[in-house]
Amino acid sequence: GQMFGIEGFLEDPQRSGWQLVFVDRENDILLLGDDPWEAFVNNVWYIKILSPEDVQKLGKEEAESLNRGAVERMSSTNADDRDLISGMPSLGSLEY
Repeated sequence: GQMFGIEGFLEDPQRSGWQLVFVDRENDILLLGDDPWEAFVNNVWYIKILSPEDVQKLGKEEAESLNRGAVERMSSTNADDRDLISGMPSLGSLEY
């Protein structure tokens, strides 16, 4: 939190709305702590810090994709730097 100027927001995600998530090698987005440590270490691709707005967008996009019955991926030729999985602007990542 200190590194990104959001100190205190990650300690209580229910209240603050900020979430730590990771993307595994199968492109699934999971909350940190969902997997046991060994499984996490073997499967993590990168970690993201999502703002409350990004969490809300992700939830809406998941609901829309479930309604359509398929997950759509954004084209990698977009002019702006958006994450291929969530379609949200990339906030940077910490690759393992």
